[in-house]
Amino acid sequence: MEWTTGPDRKPLTLRRSRSTADAARTPALGRVAAVLAAAAVLVFAPGIAQAAFNGSASGSTSLSTLKLTTPTASQVTSTCDNNTLVITLKTPVPGANYHQLIVKDNTSRVVYTGDLNAANNWKYTLNNTYNGQNGNFTFEIRGQYHVPSTSNIWTGSPYTKTIGC
Repeated sequence: MEWTTGPDRKPLTLRRSRSTADAARTPALGRVAAVLAAAAVLVFAPGIAQAAFNGSASGSTSLSTLKLTTPTASQVTSTCDNNTLVITLKTPVPGANYHQLIVKDNTSRVVYTGDLNAANNWKYTLNNTYNGQNGNFTFEIRGQYHVPSTSNIWTGSPYTKTIGC
């Protein structure tokens, strides 16, 4: 800093030299204004505003598992008399509301897929003249639980057997 007098003979004044570093400095009031402007943009501009939420909620999560047992040989009978295949489930699988039966002919082509149920006395009958096929038929029975009002299905392991006709 230096004491100077102007050409118009004014009283002495204290003047700061304007170096490059000094010229780049923003006055304190300007910095405060910039901070306030930035805060206003963040608060009032919904696209870039940050938000914090306080609160809590709780609830229980319902989880369950279902173990469907495999039907046993003592639960299933199968006979082939007079070219008629009869498959019967004597007792349903505990917890199952659907009992899937898949029957395949001796070329492994699926002949039938459906439900063995109480309305049919847990029985399926196939006349063995199906496409002129004679020989072995393989079938699988498994318990399933079809969850009501959803497409979810719990499936047990199959009981598999081959029977000759």
